[in-house]
Amino acid sequence: MMLNRLHIAVILLVLLALLFTIAAPSIAADTNPSDVPPSHWAYKAVKLLIDKGYLQLYQDQTFQGDKPVDRYTLAVVVSKILNEIASGQVGTNKDDMALIKSLTNEFRDEFVGVNSKNNIYMKKLDSLDKEQTVMEDDITRLTDEQLQLQKEAQQMLSNIQSLQDENMKMKADMERLRAELDTTKKYMWVAIILGLLGIAH
Repeated sequence: MMLNRLHIAVILLVLLALLFTIAAPSIAADTNPSDVPPSHWAYKAVKLLIDKGYLQLYQDQTFQGDKPVDRYTLAVVVSKILNEIASGQVGTNKDDMALIKSLTNEFRDEFVGVNSKNNIYMKKLDSLDKEQTVMEDDITRLTDEQLQLQKEAQQMLSNIQSLQDENMKMKADMERLRAELDTTKKYMWVAIILGLLGIAH
């Protein structure tokens, strides 16, 4: 979006520079912007736009160059320029060409800077995308491992329950065998006593 605005600004300034020799209606009001000193890099272009009637100062005689251009203002300025081009009122001189060259070079440097920053940001975005892909792969792998561990834990719990059930059954079997052994011992003692009594008679 920033790149598009710069393209529009360069095109607009080039078109305006072609109109330097066009006679503009005189403007009675003061055309010196109070917030753009003559030492400012854009002073000549700003003064020209105001003198030619393409842009106007605010009521407080300020230009407010940091304010973004709205589409309505851009449409009016471009329309005026296109009308003057179509009517053949456009002419240039050496000063105009020098200014066009200066503006083109100045904005070219800005474009190079913007493109350079854009390339850096794109590389960072690519790097972040790759890191995100790696993180997503890691999360998927860890999730799969967690599910596998949960399955193994469930299986271990099931095995523990089975062992506990078998242990309870073995204890019950041992209790039954003890009871049977005690009963057998009692019968053996009775038989021994009866046998001894029978021998004694």
